[in-house]
Amino acid sequence: MSASPPPGLPPEQVRRIVLGLLPSIFLGAIDGSILPIALLTIGRALGDVSLIAWVMAGYLVAGTVATPIYGKLSDLHGRRRMLLVAIGIATLGSVLCAVSVSMPMLIAARILQGLGSGALFALGQAAAADVVHGPERGRWQGYFSSVFATAALAAPLLGGYLTEHLSWRAVFWINLPLAAFAAWRLTAVLPAATRTGREARIDWLGAALLAAGLGVPLVALARVGQGAGWFGASTLALGAAGVVLLGLWAWRESDAPEPIVPTSLFANRTVLACCLVNGLNFFVLIGSTVLLPLSMQTLGGARADEVAVRLVALTLATPAGAFAAGRLMLRWPRLGAISAIGSALACAGLAVIAWAAGRADAVPLPAMVPLGFGLGMTLPSVLVAAQGAVGPAMIGVATALVSFFRSLGGVVGIAVLTSMVMAGTVGGSLADAEPALLSKAFSLAFATAAAVAAAAALAALRIGAPPSAGAARR
Repeated sequence: MSASPPPGLPPEQVRRIVLGLLPSIFLGAIDGSILPIALLTIGRALGDVSLIAWVMAGYLVAGTVATPIYGKLSDLHGRRRMLLVAIGIATLGSVLCAVSVSMPMLIAARILQGLGSGALFALGQAAAADVVHGPERGRWQGYFSSVFATAALAAPLLGGYLTEHLSWRAVFWINLPLAAFAAWRLTAVLPAATRTGREARIDWLGAALLAAGLGVPLVALARVGQGAGWFGASTLALGAAGVVLLGLWAWRESDAPEPIVPTSLFANRTVLACCLVNGLNFFVLIGSTVLLPLSMQTLGGARADEVAVRLVALTLATPAGAFAAGRLMLRWPRLGAISAIGSALACAGLAVIAWAAGRADAVPLPAMVPLGFGLGMTLPSVLVAAQGAVGPAMIGVATALVSFFRSLGGVVGIAVLTSMVMAGTVGGSLADAEPALLSKAFSLAFATAAAVAAAAALAALRIGAPPSAGAARR
């Protein structure tokens, strides 16, 4: 059996397969981003606002670790089968989230949900790369990134109205019809026999070390948000333990027959730069989708549905940026420059938002346009650059690696930025925080995100044109 449909498929069949993958991409994106606007409501309803960051972080850690495992299993069992398994796990997690009666139960259910939906984007990208080749990949990645960005930033609008007018539990029930539709389209368009003949072994020890290495430092960051000092004994001990665990993971990966993350790809400077840029940009993207609703609700007293309306500018700008970058890549092969421009725009938008938050003003809506458009520009350009820097046999692995850093950046972004905000409260309570002190905390968090976006712009300049650049120009 072949790893992918044979090359030279009729354009209409390629289009049908790729479009059939879009509902899965949408489901994965909306699962990860519909919740931030409801977090404060959920924390109050379940009686523990101090744990709200873990509702997002647990989901992202699970997806981060699961993504490369799914990639290897899809080599063995086929893309369609693993996509359907992931959708099934995500659906079960959504149901358990909807019926949760405590924050620990909700966090556990979100981890299960992340084990499913967290891998949908990478699996969909790998399935698309099987049938789309050459410069056309940039155009289709623009569609993929537009769908991802639309779902990721339209989700707050949907989540706000569901939370305000129905219940926060509705943000999980809505996933059931979406999952059913995505599974139906996959079954209809994606070939069942898309597996290789080789055996794929999973490095479970490496996966466990990676999960522990990511989770332990997150505990330290969460404790900072609950009142522990940045340089307290427990914070430093947990941070050191995380470094040791990640070091053991790196040592294990260098010796494993089939590592969770193929370290050999780090020798490719373009792939390494793409991983770094994607991680930094998703630090900003995911962190902003959590910080913006929290700042509007705590500093401005906005209701969930009002926040959703205020986020429309960001919602529309991000997919517009992704679509524009996808079209631009067909004519201008400087993918690193495209990503650098996008990151710089995001930095400018965040700088204005940080300035306004420091004055306890409402988030300036015009500033969300360059933030969203700029982040959208980086989504397809980074992924296509990484795919173009490796041979056809390594495209799936490179896609999984870039997706891994995307999830990792989101995990760290949520943990760091929300810890900064929670550290500006008394006892980890947003409700009891002094407005002036909390305003400074939000300003610092947004300024940090702006600095990370600036670092992403500089790193993007090291991404060169792919080998197919000449074909793209023609």
